[in-house]
Amino acid sequence: MIQKIFKQLNEINSFSKNIIKWGALFSIALCIFGIVIIEYNEIVLNKLSTYKVGTTMIYTSMVAFAQFVIGGLIIDFFGKLISNHE
Repeated sequence: MIQKIFKQLNEINSFSKNIIKWGALFSIALCIFGIVIIEYNEIVLNKLSTYKVGTTMIYTSMVAFAQFVIGGLIIDFFGKLISNHE
């Protein structure tokens, strides 16, 4: 079962792989930036609004990662569907 999943993931076209790869890097960078803001708030500012900005950035990074992965898989699915239909 797991081997079948890995096999299907390895057959994703390069465009979809790039979407997922760059989306993951963007999400990681956004998450790290949110963590830095929270830590800066804890050490220097101690303001609730800055803390909310940091937590919102971390939440947004998780949602963006999911959207990039799902979007990449959908693009790959429809690309294969169109190429098999012709």
